[in-house]
Amino acid sequence: MVFKLARLCPFIASCDLVVGETTCDGKKKDYEIFAGYAPVYVMEIPQMKNACDRDLWKAETLRFKDKIEEITGNAITAEKLAGATKIVKDRRRALQRLIQLRAAIPTPISGRDVLLINQVSFYDDPIRFTQQINKLCDELEARVQAHQGIVPEKTPRLMLSGCPMAVPNWKLPYIVESSGAVIVGEESCIGTRNTRDLVEEKAQTLEAMLDALADRYMRIDCACFTPNTERLDNITAMAKDLKVNGVIHYGLSFCTPYATEAFKVEKALQAAGIPMLAIETDYSMEDVEQLKTRVEAFVEMIR
Repeated sequence: MVFKLARLCPFIASCDLVVGETTCDGKKKDYEIFAGYAPVYVMEIPQMKNACDRDLWKAETLRFKDKIEEITGNAITAEKLAGATKIVKDRRRALQRLIQLRAAIPTPISGRDVLLINQVSFYDDPIRFTQQINKLCDELEARVQAHQGIVPEKTPRLMLSGCPMAVPNWKLPYIVESSGAVIVGEESCIGTRNTRDLVEEKAQTLEAMLDALADRYMRIDCACFTPNTERLDNITAMAKDLKVNGVIHYGLSFCTPYATEAFKVEKALQAAGIPMLAIETDYSMEDVEQLKTRVEAFVEMIR
């Protein structure tokens, strides 16, 4: 952990503002370290979904709005927020289109490539990114219509579930797709959880738009929430829709919420007749051979 923080600090120092959130205790303490390198703003994330929790999140949304106006010197108006919301929704729609196309049998694109696309979506100019992803989707549609896949049709189809994989975390997808399987979906905050819900467009006033934004993010089924039964339903439904042969539940080391929730996820998937392999690892390469052995055995089991 200390090594990873040391590598991050030069990047942090180049930021005008670091925006953090309290989805886990580890992040909260990391932000205290980051504050020694750049200004840090932390948003309090509710841990439940009662009316009072929604009120807390709305208050945090308003507080963040005020902070952005203070830093930039620009007022956030209904017109500007509507335009920004449309840009983000267009990006999410492009990613939704990609998600639908990769579900084809045989799949026209590897899971590693889609993971990198999802990772880049957080950094690239959103308008340019949306244009390029729609161009890619045009190419993928042609491949699907021609029944062309990047792997044979009978290749075991797997879904990743759990912690998000931020850059440069490509270890597990590489292991999976070099072990005779293909990844056709990610249930995580860098996968479908990021794109599944769109902000309501009916709002006209700034207050109503901020309400719509708050409501959209309260629908996320991150493991930080309790209870979190909707995540179990979403994982099972997604696995069935994608016609996967199995699910790999990924937990980043020391991420207790996802490690604990893996128990309930496995029970839900077992009830649906879907095999699951739970893996807990980090960004390092020391356990690659051990993980490869486990993944290869899982792939053989589900063939």
